[in-house]
Amino acid sequence: MKKVSDIFKKLADERLQKDLSSSSGLFLVGCSGISSADLSILRRDLDSLGSRMFVTKNSFMSAALKKAEKDPLLLNFIDGPTALVFVSEDPVGIAKVMTNFVKSHESMKLRGGYLRDRLLQAQDFKVLASIPSRQVLYQQIAVACNGPLSKLATSLNQIVVKLCYALKAVGEKKQKETK
Repeated sequence: MKKVSDIFKKLADERLQKDLSSSSGLFLVGCSGISSADLSILRRDLDSLGSRMFVTKNSFMSAALKKAEKDPLLLNFIDGPTALVFVSEDPVGIAKVMTNFVKSHESMKLRGGYLRDRLLQAQDFKVLASIPSRQVLYQQIAVACNGPLSKLATSLNQIVVKLCYALKAVGEKKQKETK
């Protein structure tokens, strides 16, 4: 008969491998000195963005990263109590949530991670968090595209207006000549 701990390890390993393979990125966060209530708040905020946080033993975490064939430099970020934050859709939003949380909880440290096979250092989180949200970027693109199009429409309209004035002037001149 199997031990409960062995069954738990197997299930946790399967879940960790599934999360590592399906996520586009991973953030490693030092989480020493954080209360479980604060971690629950962080988990809720991350969950609203489609992300998940997982805390386990460092040896288990290291083995899972090696098994998933992730960058070996990620193992350097595992030191002391560490949490894995899986990034699926919105890395900018997750980075903003994490940096805001770290500001209010100084014992928590953003250590590093990867995003689409690019290794991230601790300072990269600030850069990610400073990027505007996807909606704001869409609006900026729309405004940028709208400017030249409206100028083109105005220019084309002015050509038609000038043609109308010219035709009107020619018509008035012909009316004066016929009188």
